[in-house]
Formats: sequence, structure tokens, C-alpha cells
Amino acid sequence: MEKTALRADDVATFLAEHPDFFTSRPDLLESLALPVREMGSGVADMQQYVVARLRDEREKLRGATSELINISKSNLETQSRIHRAVLAILNARGFETFVEALQDLVPELLDLDAIALCFEECDEAPVPSCDGRVRRLVKGAVDQVLGDEQDVWLLPDDAGDEAIFGPKASEIRSAAIVRLAPFYGDPVGIVAFGVKEPGYFSPAQANDLIMFLASVIEFGVRRWLTQTV
Repeated sequence: MEKTALRADDVATFLAEHPDFFTSRPDLLESLALPVREMGSGVADMQQYVVARLRDEREKLRGATSELINISKSNLETQSRIHRAVLAILNARGFETFVEALQDLVPELLDLDAIALCFEECDEAPVPSCDGRVRRLVKGAVDQVLGDEQDVWLLPDDAGDEAIFGPKASEIRSAAIVRLAPFYGDPVGIVAFGVKEPGYFSPAQANDLIMFLASVIEFGVRRWLTQTV
């Protein structure tokens, strides 16, 4: 079938019938040689401003789209790491191996420098120390750190508390501290995620994934100690 040559009048007719055509295709304007109209002394040609605005809006849209894609990729990567960390915790075969996985494998998976597991002293139901890996807190320490109602505290700096992180405290700058109550009563405790980089955690950031991981840790403690605590 023989192609019919496109005439200038055909293009003009199409554009007249679709006046918003370039609104959805502003990139085409860059390839057009638009005439500068003589409007007389002191009169501005608004055509050039409209074209410039459309180009600017297109660039902003491209930037916003790129940022959204990057955020989505980052969120997916974080979720994937959390999933691997959860599997490492759930694969434990006892409380000691659970603590080992939490403190040896999970920090590497999540780019953390330390994870501290701490419980308040409780004569009736003490939590095993696992050779000092599980730290002891004095009675009432959890409420002193988090308050009566707060369950998570994100510290951007000065987070290296020796009572929580032990010998590694001097290296820790930023931390996320979450309340643990695996036994629906005493003993209560905390899990603290620490990093050397200041500002890694911030009160402004979402804590959904942090709370999810803490709930899995809480389940792990309850799972392995319910029969002995």
C-alpha cells in the first residue's frame, strides 16, 4: 500500500483539533523552531514563557519520578534484608543459638554494628545471660529509658549507653531502642539496634520495620524460654 505524504496543512488541522497535544508531550517542543513574534515595543511574547514553563515542569516530573523509583528500590532492598534477618532468627534451635543469630548474623544482614538484648533483673523468672550476651538491667530501667507508654526511641546521636551496649558502647552513636515484653509481665526488656554512624536513626523516620523485627525477636524469646521462665 502506497504511503501518502503528510502535508503541512494536515499537521496544522490536527493541532487545531487537539490544542492540548503538547501538554502531554512537552519534550517535542525542544525540537521545534518556534518564531519570536513581534508584539510591539514593551509587549512580551508569552509563547516563550509558556514553552519554558512546560520544559521546567517536565524536568521536575522526571526528577520526582526518578526519586520515587529510587525510594521504592531502597524500600524493597530493606524489606528483603529484614526477611533474611527474620529467617536467621527463626532457624535457631535454642535460646543460645537464637541470641547468637541475633547478635552475629543479623547485624551483618542489616548493616548494623551491634544488637543488644537486655532484660530487667527478676528473681522469679531470670533470663539466661548466655555468657554475658544478654545484659542485665536494674528493676525499672526500661521505663526510665522509654517512659511508661513509649515503645520505641530513635536516637540520632549520643546513644552509646554502656548499660545497654556494654564494651561496644563507646563506638555506638545512633540507636533504635524498642521495648520487649515477651512474657506479658516481668521480666521486661529492650532490644537496641546500634550503629557507629551518627544520624542513622532519627525520630522523623518511620519505625514500622523496626517494630516488626522487634516483635519477631520478642516471639523468639518467648518461644525458647516460656517453658523455663
